Amino acid sequence: MRHILLTGPPGIGKTSLVKKIIENMKMSQIECDGFYTEEVRNNNTRIGFDIISLDGNKRAVLARKLQGRNHQQDPNMPSVGQYSVYLDNFEKLALPVFKQPKSLLIIDEIGKMELFSRKFEGHIRKVIIDKNIRIIATVPLIGGPALVKQLKDDPNCDVILVNETNRDKLVAEIIGMLETNK
Repeated sequence: MRHILLTGPPGIGKTSLVKKIIENMKMSQIECDGFYTEEVRNNNTRIGFDIISLDGNKRAVLARKLQGRNHQQDPNMPSVGQYSVYLDNFEKLALPVFKQPKSLLIIDEIGKMELFSRKFEGHIRKVIIDKNIRIIATVPLIGGPALVKQLKDDPNCDVILVNETNRDKLVAEIIGMLETNK
């Protein structure tokens, strides 16, 4: 399988797994590009998500919770549940990875917030069929936009369910898959 899709329930450790894979890529000298998302918390309460470049040098707000009784949703901003999505921030950080993509792209995540960007969706559709690029991505376990279902059904994608039992073993397994298929 060329592409690896990591799925599982929220909070199971998909992003932590992605970060461990990124660290191992550096040691294995496998060139990659992409981004990951990270929860932002305030006093143990999740208030949003940030998008971060793989090298950690770039960070931007992806989504924030609406706060306060008088805070109104900006009608020009898309939202998912109680989160406003900062689409411009997302596109500024995420889209450059597709300009001259490395042979391996790590994308955490392909979900509702990210797919508000039609440009991002278009790039995903292009790289998924490019035989010179492999993708490791996280996707929602249940539901999600139509593209997520298409990716899960694609015979070129290996869908791996991340759970408490396998998440620590998956790093070595995925690195092994990448090294044998360079």
